[in-house]
Amino acid sequence: MELDNFKDLWSKDNRQEPPEISLEKQREIHSPLQMLKINMKTEFWLMVITLPMLLTSFPFASPDSNIKTISTFVTVLTVAFIVYFYSRFLILYKLLQKNSINTNYDLFNLKAQLLISKEIYISYYISYIPLAFLLSLIKVNFHFDMEYNLAIFGISFLITLLLVFFIIKYWIYYMYGRYIEDVIQLIDELNGIDSVPIAVKKKKSWFERSQRFFMNKFGIKGNILNTVIWFVSVYIFIILFLTLVLFVFIIIGAKLDFINVNTLQKALDQLN
Repeated sequence: MELDNFKDLWSKDNRQEPPEISLEKQREIHSPLQMLKINMKTEFWLMVITLPMLLTSFPFASPDSNIKTISTFVTVLTVAFIVYFYSRFLILYKLLQKNSINTNYDLFNLKAQLLISKEIYISYYISYIPLAFLLSLIKVNFHFDMEYNLAIFGISFLITLLLVFFIIKYWIYYMYGRYIEDVIQLIDELNGIDSVPIAVKKKKSWFERSQRFFMNKFGIKGNILNTVIWFVSVYIFIILFLTLVLFVFIIIGAKLDFINVNTLQKALDQLN
């Protein structure tokens, strides 16, 4: 009897037309998707421009053949990470290029791909932590016997941890997270699913304010301009801030005879 009921339900479901999504709702979903595509293209070109500058920091000029071999290995591994991630990046971009979100299948597929891609994106940056650990070891030639080498190693590694933290905390959210949340919330609403309520929106951040200003002035290009300006500004700010903190720390340490400036200078000269 239960089997017959199941067959009847199955037949009814198969006779139903796939649920169509209204044009109004499609436009609502396309709006954050458009911003995702723009930000993906912007980040890709930022990566193309900055990657050569990042690779120049690898110590290929070291006279130690072992250090050169390890540096080459780290470089190859880094490029492999980038190629893998951006291949997934391209798959998602092609999916977003499609305009077919007429049925629930399209919507759930889009939702799944966005959530998976977000986790891959986070993992991509977390994967740089062990690489940064190895690079920090390379900077001190794998020797801690010289004075201040441990401090140089620790500072180099700490800088990377701070950068990864800020990327995951802010960059991912402002570039992708908030738009992914909007899309998922719309998809859940269309299907009557109680989605996790998004926290009450606080006052607009400086990034969002400048984004709105530039977009009102220059349209979509304004969003790209805003992203580039903030990317360069934050990069410069982090470098200047860390330089200032280190400078103040060295001055205080020298005044308290905690740091020997001459010995520190010799340690830094050996790194160059």
